[in-house]
Amino acid sequence: MIQANCRTQFTADDFSFVVRVLAKSPRDAVSLVSLLSDVEERDAILDHDLVYHSLVDQTGCLKVSAAFYFYVLTRRVLRRVSLDERALTDYVAAVLLAFSHINQLKAPEEKGCSSRSFVYVSDLLTRLNTCPPEQAYLLRTHLANYALFFSGMFAERVEAHAQRRGAPGLSFYEAIGQSSFLSAAQHPQAKRTEHHTIFAMLGNEFHLVRVALNDLAETLLHLHETPPALIRPA
Repeated sequence: MIQANCRTQFTADDFSFVVRVLAKSPRDAVSLVSLLSDVEERDAILDHDLVYHSLVDQTGCLKVSAAFYFYVLTRRVLRRVSLDERALTDYVAAVLLAFSHINQLKAPEEKGCSSRSFVYVSDLLTRLNTCPPEQAYLLRTHLANYALFFSGMFAERVEAHAQRRGAPGLSFYEAIGQSSFLSAAQHPQAKRTEHHTIFAMLGNEFHLVRVALNDLAETLLHLHETPPALIRPA
């Protein structure tokens, strides 16, 4: 189960990166380190334009965690579409972080299977009709996350397949993602956690989140002359 926890995964290297970007003198650096220990101040600092631009414009190897990278970029694109809730940013960034590992593209009960790297949405929908009730929540949540990730990060591929092969288009993924998040939000297990609010927001604002991730995909691809920076493996 993906959690809205990217900010809890930040490392000392991440905070050192922020200090290097924003501090103007050793005295400022000490002050900034102090601010980073306060949650509200830290969140405000992470929204600073220099932090974002230093991530996307820097060439070479970035000494930051993937959680930090995805959070800062996701925060920027969601704010552009007026989605300012930090818990939502944390969850969407966590989805990107999880699906950046190929094994996360499989359904929960298929994690031990290596026969293929992903399942089709139609497969997941079929399985939802036959799986036991205790598995339905996890499977529906995975379906919602998959629809968000795939339509958000691979919109051009989705549209190309729709035009050339008659495959489902973006409207299909939006409908599936929206209904799956709204359904998951009403599950008793979600209502006992912060997932209830997050899933409800994602269901109601799926289109805006998807458009924001399309923007993020272009940023990650660095569609300009500057080559992308790499995140140094932990």
